[in-house]
Amino acid sequence: MNLELELADHNRRADPFGDVMPRLITIALITALLASACGNALDGVGELSRRIVHGDDEEIAVTTVAESTGIGLRGITDLVWWNDGLDGGNEGRLALIREVWQRGDGVSAYVQASRSEIAVALPGVEFPRLAPEAVTHVTSQLVYDPQTGLLDAATSAAFGLWAGEPYVAPRSEAQLVVLRVGLATSGEQETTDISSFSVGGGRELAWADGDYVYQLFCRTGIGEAACFAVAESTTPLAVLTVIQAPTDT
Repeated sequence: MNLELELADHNRRADPFGDVMPRLITIALITALLASACGNALDGVGELSRRIVHGDDEEIAVTTVAESTGIGLRGITDLVWWNDGLDGGNEGRLALIREVWQRGDGVSAYVQASRSEIAVALPGVEFPRLAPEAVTHVTSQLVYDPQTGLLDAATSAAFGLWAGEPYVAPRSEAQLVVLRVGLATSGEQETTDISSFSVGGGRELAWADGDYVYQLFCRTGIGEAACFAVAESTTPLAVLTVIQAPTDT
């Protein structure tokens, strides 16, 4: 779908977060998500990765994720969202997108944005509720076409999962996972299987879900099974925005 047409279409819609998700339903859903993330976080994950990578007959025990990679997984409730203090006004989706763009320098396509802002700018977008256990911080940006000031269709948002304070150590050491989200075409919306690729510096997974295409990069040292587990744990970012995250002191 043409980006300008999609933006105009969304502008005609009501605020997606006004009446769609009443507070009580949201709290109940969060409770269920946190129970799965903090109880036995890997229960049920890996089914899709077994089918694609290993074949239907091979069974992978949950514990092999940590044993084979040396890196366990954790729920994201204790992670610091680096940009949560940037929340802008609540004047509607298009107004927010423009406001975040004006926050940047007009040159860089990547503009720092909070998880709440991204949830409004990209209704229905999802984010993993599992991360490598070494991850402590999440950075987040909306990504623009600098020529138009509109969200870029290929990559509309990006998230970095860091071991330690962001931008202090080199990315090649501290940024363990990167999630990029773009707008799905009509053909891509029909493809939900996860594809796995070996790329320089690690592994990349790609899949489509609803209106969006997701690309998850896991740095070398994070095994394929663990990377799949992260990808398969996605949940609506709008739900995760109401979780009170810790802050750096």
